[in-house]
Amino acid sequence: MRLAQRTSWLAAGLAAGLALAACGGDDGTGGAGSDDDATGGAADAPMNSDAGDTDANGTVAVLDDNGCVAHFDADVDYFADKVEPVYANGWSVRYENSYKVLTTRVDAAGGHAAAGSRVVENTYVLVPCGAPEPELTGELDGATVLEIPTGTFVDGGSVLYAAVERLDVADALVGHAEVFFGDTEAPYLPKVAERVDSGAVAEIGYEVNFEALADADPDFYTNYAGDDSMFGQITQLGIPIVHYFPYTESPLGAAEQVKFLSLFFNLEAEANAEFDAIEERYLDLREQVEQHASTLDEAPTMLLGVTGDGSDVTTRENRRFEPQLVREAGGVPIPDIDGGGIATISLERFLDEGSSADAWLDLTFFPSHETQQEYLDAEPHLAELRPLNDGHTYHRMGQRGVDYFLNGALDVDLMLADAVSILHPDLLPDHELTFIGAVASSE
Repeated sequence: MRLAQRTSWLAAGLAAGLALAACGGDDGTGGAGSDDDATGGAADAPMNSDAGDTDANGTVAVLDDNGCVAHFDADVDYFADKVEPVYANGWSVRYENSYKVLTTRVDAAGGHAAAGSRVVENTYVLVPCGAPEPELTGELDGATVLEIPTGTFVDGGSVLYAAVERLDVADALVGHAEVFFGDTEAPYLPKVAERVDSGAVAEIGYEVNFEALADADPDFYTNYAGDDSMFGQITQLGIPIVHYFPYTESPLGAAEQVKFLSLFFNLEAEANAEFDAIEERYLDLREQVEQHASTLDEAPTMLLGVTGDGSDVTTRENRRFEPQLVREAGGVPIPDIDGGGIATISLERFLDEGSSADAWLDLTFFPSHETQQEYLDAEPHLAELRPLNDGHTYHRMGQRGVDYFLNGALDVDLMLADAVSILHPDLLPDHELTFIGAVASSE
């Protein structure tokens, strides 16, 4: 399926007939899913588990085997299960009887500073196959319309693997930026790994191979970073762009990615069940941290940043994932820079503010220094950092490889436990680091 057709339905009586045709007629093509192939489509899309429930008036909301509306009734609520972002700030959703209104707000620079920092806001109308498209006026003027349940999509930022795995929609994944996992991470994403290994997932690239994207022909493409030229070329292909990025959220806001993705597959019930369990464990641990922190004279500090070959250090502004994680773990992030993006500071400032920090989390994607001495050999001035000298330096590659960037943004209860065990070792003395890894001592 692709964009819902932008034609008006002329009469209510005609709407019912068109709904039947759109969701499968006597020709056996599957109607709206007639372009489905082995990579997925309407026929493969998961159904709403509450299809057939009745609304408050006792009217049955019938969805057919493709998850489509078989007999449209404007007074029926077709969404028995709903999600809402309680912690996330980058998206919101409103449910009408027969469509969902999704809004997203993301910094288009994301992790790529060259794209330029600017906020991109979008509105999407998600309409079940077989239901009429609402009039796109007022707040819906200019909205992108998508037919649901969707059949295929491309994860252009390679950031939604965990949500894909938990919602069991790996068969819908037809493209990604790159294979962002290997043998170490694959056991924690078995369905996604199997899908990728089958050759059914095209490598689109961060700099977007437009030919490969066109060949993948997804119902929609997700990404968080890029410039107007890139987005414009994707739009010219007729592929809707859904802007989304979990790493500008708080930990629980990032975990709500499973809710976000569920909107396109009518899997809200499954998403709520997954998230609620994570939230409960997270909040229980956070309560323990708060009680423990109240007994301390001073909160522990964690230095955040990655040193390069030059004189600058790349760090995170205070509304990004890592600074919020540190605060949730009862610590104080250093430096404290307002904003939701990536910041560059001088090495001199980094050393000055972080010299007495209790811990240092090196934010490099793929660590090039495995020991304390290797850090000092690369930059002797780092000897001024107490956390490096004391063996309290960490990076984002743990015992599960780069799973920090995969399941780490969903299993945030485990991520919080990692941070708490570093900042308050006496609170979780038996915890083994999962997503975060310790830099080895030189001794």
